[in-house]
Amino acid sequence: MRALIGLSLLGVALALPPVSTSGSGADWSDAVTQVCAHALLFEGRHQIGTRAGALAVARDIRASTARRLHRIEALPQTPANSRLAARWIANQRQLAAMLATDYVRVFDVIAAANTPSKEARMAARLIKLEHAPDGLLRAARLMEAQLHVPDCTGGQPRRLARSDHPSPSR
Repeated sequence: MRALIGLSLLGVALALPPVSTSGSGADWSDAVTQVCAHALLFEGRHQIGTRAGALAVARDIRASTARRLHRIEALPQTPANSRLAARWIANQRQLAAMLATDYVRVFDVIAAANTPSKEARMAARLIKLEHAPDGLLRAARLMEAQLHVPDCTGGQPRRLARSDHPSPSR
């Protein structure tokens, strides 16, 4: 009977997610940095100049970020602030989705500029699309600074290394 109970407890323990032995989120931040440090907006090769190519790039943008975020969610370390980390992961998913959608929209705007009047409006529409993710980017930068992690979408310029971020005590 004791053997049966012991095996049952072992089964339950194996089914639980791993628990970090780290007392701080620094190990988590370092692990996330390893996953995201050299992230590319999309990883595959795609035909350009067609809407099908733009759609393929958009799918790749979403999938590339999703793969990295899945790796982060599977990390054995835990962040110091799990709520903030969850918000950052959700932000990164939203940001990747917006960048993917905007990639196709940019293609559509350029392809539709087939008359002088549409061509004249093209620059303003492209500038608007360029700035569409600004709110998500600002939120991402704030959370990244607090969590000491880089962008994980590949859609932002390279960020400062963790050691370059000002510490809260400064």
